[in-house]
Amino acid sequence: MKWFLIIRSLILLCAIFFVSCGNGFDEIEPPGNNLGPATITTSMEGSQAASAVLQARDFVITSTSLFKNLGEFGIAVMTNDPTLANMNTDISCADGGTFTYDGTTSGGTYDLTFTFAGCRADGFQYEGSYALTGTATSISVTLGGGSTFNIFYFNDAYTVLIAYLKAQSSFTMTGSGSATSASYTITASGRITDYDYFLLNTYTIYYSGFTTDYLLSTDAGTGDQTISLTTNGFFSESWTSAILSATLSNFNVNITKDYDSGSGTFIADDSSVIGTVTFDYRPNNYCLEGQVDVLTSVAVHNDYGLGYTTQGTMTLTGTDTATVQYNAGGDVDVTVASDPPVNYSREYVLMKMCDYSGLEQTIPPLLGTTGSATGSTMTVTLTWYGGSTSDMDLHVKYYNITSPIPTTTEAWHVDWHQGKTCADPAGLSFSDAFDLNEGGSGTCDAGLDFDDVDGYGPEHITMTTIPTGYYIVSVNSFSLDSDPDATVYLAIHIGDYIFGPYSTTLVTADGEGTTLGAWFRVADVRVNGDGTVDVLTPDLTLAPWH
Repeated sequence: MKWFLIIRSLILLCAIFFVSCGNGFDEIEPPGNNLGPATITTSMEGSQAASAVLQARDFVITSTSLFKNLGEFGIAVMTNDPTLANMNTDISCADGGTFTYDGTTSGGTYDLTFTFAGCRADGFQYEGSYALTGTATSISVTLGGGSTFNIFYFNDAYTVLIAYLKAQSSFTMTGSGSATSASYTITASGRITDYDYFLLNTYTIYYSGFTTDYLLSTDAGTGDQTISLTTNGFFSESWTSAILSATLSNFNVNITKDYDSGSGTFIADDSSVIGTVTFDYRPNNYCLEGQVDVLTSVAVHNDYGLGYTTQGTMTLTGTDTATVQYNAGGDVDVTVASDPPVNYSREYVLMKMCDYSGLEQTIPPLLGTTGSATGSTMTVTLTWYGGSTSDMDLHVKYYNITSPIPTTTEAWHVDWHQGKTCADPAGLSFSDAFDLNEGGSGTCDAGLDFDDVDGYGPEHITMTTIPTGYYIVSVNSFSLDSDPDATVYLAIHIGDYIFGPYSTTLVTADGEGTTLGAWFRVADVRVNGDGTVDVLTPDLTLAPWH
């Protein structure tokens, strides 16, 4: 029964995303020549320009990282296994999961197919197959040629699901590199459909001649790394309320990552941006439109230990010049001429001014396992490590009062076997879900949108509304199969607040029974009548099961 529900969910999901890639999007054109300098006359308009530019920066970083990471699977095979002796053999990925490949080679030219099974690397998880042709220094890759290619985009720790991507695209990649030195030119075309779990909306991203020159160098003495990205080309997005198209001209992002030899990790980075972006929104005036010239005079310093930026100065020039000033406490001021500055508590808050799906690198930090928040939505991400066969199940149990006791009857329970009698909201495909609106709107508001039954995850629950009451978030070790244990990792995302990481190792399985050792009580969440939300240490007198 569980397998039937999973297959049904996948079929529905594919149908939704193929529809979202429907006719008309190819007709979106780059901004016209009539778009002159963006009108920046107030600090608020400067904030809108800064928001769009900073998201363009993150879009370039993430897109380049994605295509480079995928291309390097093929380059590594051609370089390290030139005779293809390891075809059709499971090969471990850097952060879990596996991939296989098969194909042919002749005279140094390859024609290969790669198949990924929960393959994790650099914050991405890949599911599906892609086709590659070329040589070890020049490849062409097609994603989703005969079927969709699935990409889960996480934070670095794989505890927060940022976006779910379905690719129908291609890219070329020329050059060579290693973990310490690389030079590539990457050009992407085609579509990626993106469900953004921060914006809870579907975005169709279109690349056209989107070319990035990528350079990596490492200081032999300090271990510090410098990454330079120079992008030219066009990308556009459509979503429920607007369309954005943007052209980048010599848009250069430089990042220097500071290496700490004691911990063996990077502890901070300094970034700068220079170049030109032209933004065009439909409907007009959805946000600031026109050409913006960017110059970073003081690199933006991000301290990983503090979790925020501590310095930096950027100027954005349209009809006037906006100054974006990063302060020591992590807050940011945006000022235009004599207009009073507008202050933002963090760069992430500034970026939300003109929100689109920028595949953000900049997300709110994890706040720990308990605390208070405000927000009207909640998502929960579960991933795990162990063997490749374990099945961990995510649960959210709800009481319609804020102070339940052990004898209180639950109102509802989201997990893999509750069924669904409501219609999916746009962009989401629930296998099990509920309509929480009083009287029933017919549209699902809370449900399980990913259910992984054989290792690594993600399992994911999305709630587009969170009624007043009390929620129990838990994990059940449904099956370890041939694995001795599974170490689970979770985060709870409420509004713009993220709590976690939560982690434990489960060594017992009982298939949704009542063996306490097979359950991990993650956290309890209380949504108060005034709209505030408290994330609490679990009340262990309340059972997580039905």
